[in-house]
Amino acid sequence: MECPHCRVDVQLKPHVFALGEDTDGTWQVSSARCPACDRLIVDIGIKDGCSYPVWPGSCRPRLSDDIPRDLEVEYRTAARVLPDSPEASAAISRRLLQRFLAKHMEAGGGGLAEQIRRAAASEQTPSYLGEALLTLGRVARLETEGHKSLHPEALIEVEPGEPEWLLDVLQSLFEFHFVQPAHTRRKLEALRERIGAADPPIEVAPAAAPKPDSRPESESVNHIPTDPEPGSDPITNISR
Repeated sequence: MECPHCRVDVQLKPHVFALGEDTDGTWQVSSARCPACDRLIVDIGIKDGCSYPVWPGSCRPRLSDDIPRDLEVEYRTAARVLPDSPEASAAISRRLLQRFLAKHMEAGGGGLAEQIRRAAASEQTPSYLGEALLTLGRVARLETEGHKSLHPEALIEVEPGEPEWLLDVLQSLFEFHFVQPAHTRRKLEALRERIGAADPPIEVAPAAAPKPDSRPESESVNHIPTDPEPGSDPITNISR
């Protein structure tokens, strides 16, 4: 499985503890420690039934520190409330997406459906992100003049898969706009430091001036006379 903390694929061996039984079933807690990041993963649920994340509070992966704090907090809130209220999660995500498209993708104002169309059509948007945005519009049934598009923060009924896909699209946008550029910058800085420490800058020597012809004037080659005497051979008139 993928660790919800560090997003590394790991093999976990959870420890399961029985809590007791009620009319809903047998409740139990499972805990495991990620071998990659050494963080605990704790779930509570019913045996052979539904389980709910306890720590971390969401099954969504942890976001990179390269993402601005305000965006990360709102995304995490939408992910945390998803198990309890898909409608609330989708409303928070739609509001966050509308603000992100306007500020970071120059999608302008208006309804969310129109913003998605502009962002997907932009030459600055990679094709995979454009397709993800358009798919979101279809999954969420966003219509240009629809209530959900004009009021994305509204707490209304969601379509199947809408809250999860909203979070997936937001995560992809964050990766493209913040995480990948920051990762590339760090690699470039490390490369510059390594090159700068190992090799001094190469100085290009100025081009040498051409040397003057030092041959005596008597050694210069005479040209063929322009007007040779009639009957003479021009070749024999070349001075040696």
